[in-house]
Amino acid sequence: MNSNFEYYKIFYYVAKYGNLTRAANVMRTSQPAITRTIHNLENELGCRLFIRSKKGVELTPEGRMFYDYVSAGCAQFFRGESELSSMVSLEYGTIYISATETALHCYLFQAMEEFNRKYTNVHFKILNNSTKESIQALREGKVDVAVVSAPFHIVKPLKMMKVCTYHNVLIGGRRFRNLEGRKIPIRELSECPWISLTSESITRKFLNEYFETHGLIFAPAVELATTDMILPAVRHNLGIGFIPEEFASGDVKAGEVFEIEMEEKLPERDITLVYDSEYPRSIAAKAFQKYLESRYI
Repeated sequence: MNSNFEYYKIFYYVAKYGNLTRAANVMRTSQPAITRTIHNLENELGCRLFIRSKKGVELTPEGRMFYDYVSAGCAQFFRGESELSSMVSLEYGTIYISATETALHCYLFQAMEEFNRKYTNVHFKILNNSTKESIQALREGKVDVAVVSAPFHIVKPLKMMKVCTYHNVLIGGRRFRNLEGRKIPIRELSECPWISLTSESITRKFLNEYFETHGLIFAPAVELATTDMILPAVRHNLGIGFIPEEFASGDVKAGEVFEIEMEEKLPERDITLVYDSEYPRSIAAKAFQKYLESRYI
């Protein structure tokens, strides 16, 4: 038998309402189309399912038996549709994000908290990756959006949008207290041991270019894989290093490290939202992106 689900669905509504016209209205089709479908289904099953009555149509004994099974199947199908709709809605939706540590701590956690105050049942699934890995996860359809540090290059269908800026501060531990209390030129600071991320990172490339603009070569004494490792390395006096202000504020207040003032201003950096313009995203993901856009304006 080759009956498709649409046949069973029409049979379900005709049996439920006992009226061809009402079933046609629910299915948003014509009564003749409903009649043809019932006849086709009866021919395929090899038995009558309905008989006409003064009120409309009534199920035959075979039809009543068949309806018991079809109604149970339709109930499961409709329940599944309803639950799926809730999952992708703003009631119980899930948003998949890949983000850098800096984006998380300087922007995303706060934005997620604010969004959840309004949409309390929306869930977030977060991947903590580098900028490069986050963009790759987006290309592969593993996440709805990527929130990363700029600058970087993307190609269509990916699009990007700046959502905030952040400021890096230069910090040192007690070994470098002689640098405290005055503005120091970058040329003098370049002679100190530096702590930074590895050469593959966007942040490292940013610092390389910054030093080059001042005729210097950036050669860190310690290279680390993640931003959150810089602060403890500075705290243990392995060198001085740049870190987002949000990462260092607690330790600066506690006196564990101090901020080194520079004569030359380090440019602010952007945090960018990246998304695939051709990838179908959930209602919740679209709403979160719209919220991020409005938050920056």
